[in-house]
Amino acid sequence: MQIRVRKWSTKSMLVALSAGLVLAGCSKQEEKPTQESKGTTAASQTPAQGPKLNKSAKIRIAVPDNAGVKGYEQGASANDNQFLNAIKEKTGYTNIEWNVIPTANQLETYNLMFASGDVYDLIYTSDLNIYKRFSAQGALLPLEEPIKQFGSEIGKLVTDNAWTAVTLEGKKYAIPVPPYQKFENVDLGSGFLARQDWMDKLGLTAPKNLDELYTFLKTIKDKDPSGKGTIPYVAAAGNNGNPLDGLDIITSAFGLSGISNLAVPFIVKDGKLVDAQDVYFKEMLTYLNKLFKEGLIDNEYLFNKTQQVSEKMSSGKAAAAFAGYWDPASYLAGLTKTDANAKLSFLPTVEGKDGVKGYPMPAPVSNFYIIPKNAKNANEAVDLLNSYLKDKDLQKYVNFGKEGVHYDMVDNKLTPKKPAYDQIIYKLYYRMWNTPEIWLPNALLGGYEQAMKSFAQAGPQLTAFNINQYRPQTDAELAKGRALIDLRNEYVAKIINGALPITALDDYFKKADAAGRQDVIKASQDWFTKEGKGIYDKLSKK
Repeated sequence: MQIRVRKWSTKSMLVALSAGLVLAGCSKQEEKPTQESKGTTAASQTPAQGPKLNKSAKIRIAVPDNAGVKGYEQGASANDNQFLNAIKEKTGYTNIEWNVIPTANQLETYNLMFASGDVYDLIYTSDLNIYKRFSAQGALLPLEEPIKQFGSEIGKLVTDNAWTAVTLEGKKYAIPVPPYQKFENVDLGSGFLARQDWMDKLGLTAPKNLDELYTFLKTIKDKDPSGKGTIPYVAAAGNNGNPLDGLDIITSAFGLSGISNLAVPFIVKDGKLVDAQDVYFKEMLTYLNKLFKEGLIDNEYLFNKTQQVSEKMSSGKAAAAFAGYWDPASYLAGLTKTDANAKLSFLPTVEGKDGVKGYPMPAPVSNFYIIPKNAKNANEAVDLLNSYLKDKDLQKYVNFGKEGVHYDMVDNKLTPKKPAYDQIIYKLYYRMWNTPEIWLPNALLGGYEQAMKSFAQAGPQLTAFNINQYRPQTDAELAKGRALIDLRNEYVAKIINGALPITALDDYFKKADAAGRQDVIKASQDWFTKEGKGIYDKLSKK
């Protein structure tokens, strides 16, 4: 297998070395003194100097926008607000430019950025595909030296499997932020959220398998607990054009949860890397077509976006969705206005053939800091992040605001002061890292405790190992991936909604193979034989 980064390995190494030697701006590191053969002792030599930092360098940072942010407080802006100003003051980096990038346009924005050569110094993203694409293209700076020299705090916080996920051929191409989302020792994420009050009314219990799920949804459809044509299950495939988005309650029973946006959705089966489409695709689409045909999935789901899912859950039109632990609070805010007895609960995962079940294990990396290989101030960017991590008071302020103004301590718990706390939600953009001490109080401040308890009570759900979190993009995937994804999305949508029969899968596989599917499979299977199996054997049981 040829991983594209190999083409850039020598060049990237030179870039890394030069980044370690050249200061921000035009100043240079002093040359190391050489050992003279005569007349000079070691004691008389000038000690080697590491690269110096330019605290006045303009450090350009990019972060994705967040739907929860409604704007800045009066008089504040992205580059002039109390939180960024505190970061500038406490770290000593007074010339920071903060850029908020629309989430939907991240890839396009960064493609244009790299093409122009006018790059950010530090890019923060939760999108694994962005990291994988640009690391495979050789566009990122290897970070061993900057981290070694300026990242002492970073090194303390990054786990071994997080480093594994961002390492290609021995080089670290990102600073990975590990996930910290646990409650009552259960990993939190998204799961099967349903109207518990309607379940109680209809005498329904949580479905354990696909047959029971069908009966569960059909009972809701037939009994219509809302009295206005209840939608049993709502999803949003309109966000990215992927017809399997939001169907994880079902796709997880076929090994496809969380990976249906890949050119080839790889899983490990019987110790081998295989395309999940070859194993479960026909059965899964047959099942989904049945649900859609009988109105058990929202007939508008292919066009819904997240907003429509929220509206249908909040208004009492829909009974269930694949939702995050952060969603019930907003749904209930609308529901309880018209139905004071409305209650939402997370349900356990549904089991499929061969005992397959579970949503993907927490990714080894929740967010990536990447630095373009020609960034002007790479060392300063790493030192800025490291300086932030050293200052616990700064982190507390950026994450929670000011005690007595934005929150109070009540029974040793942070309690938000309304409306002041809601007016500083934009602080999310300046939260540069996540730790258990930071995450849990933030979750409680956000009003998520009830939903987190429900999620934990449903039992472990994030249990499926996702090898794709560690698998690098190959040349074949970079070249042919988009066409394969578009082809699959077209066929899957038409098979689910009945525009094409299930037999059309034969035509799909022929076209996919002609478009390079087998090339992508072979390249990644080569990687799995050489490296991936060792990673799988080491990490899949954690």
